[in-house]
Amino acid sequence: MKIFKITVLVVALAMLGSAFTVDAKVKKRRSTIKKEKVMKKKAKCSKEKPKCTQAEQCGLDMVEYCNQGMMMTPVAMMRVERKDGKVVLVIKGTTTDEKEFLIADGELILKEALEIIEQEKMLNYASSYSPKTSERILDGESWSFRAKLADGRSVSSRGSNAWPGGDGLNRISKLLYERAYKELGIDY
Repeated sequence: MKIFKITVLVVALAMLGSAFTVDAKVKKRRSTIKKEKVMKKKAKCSKEKPKCTQAEQCGLDMVEYCNQGMMMTPVAMMRVERKDGKVVLVIKGTTTDEKEFLIADGELILKEALEIIEQEKMLNYASSYSPKTSERILDGESWSFRAKLADGRSVSSRGSNAWPGGDGLNRISKLLYERAYKELGIDY
């Protein structure tokens, strides 16, 4: 009888152990299936909103640069954007209201701006730049930069007496200032 009880106990323990093993395998499989679903969902999302790496693949819907400082300039803000199927240039002076111009070369400007944004990795700009706390600057310059791509990506960055690395802001401001001054009939 003792042997029978021991045998039953051993068999019961073996069955219990295999139940735990089966349960662990089922949980692991469920976890794997769940991870696969998440990966498929992420892949689907990335297909819906492709991340563009070349200027020819994505469109730029809007680019804006604003600059203010101690010196008064005729133009403080320039924005090129798609509006009602056309491309417009919006200019705001330091002392004037916004003026909007329909521009024939708008697509070219947006394409050039997108090339600069991609080359200079401007979509990675921080939202804000400021000098170190030990640097006290009473006069100086502040700026802002915004861009919106057709695939939904965007950037909004600003700074006061501090700038991100690279030459992106200089290149964008030059492109937009040249076009704005041309529209206003001012030598740049």
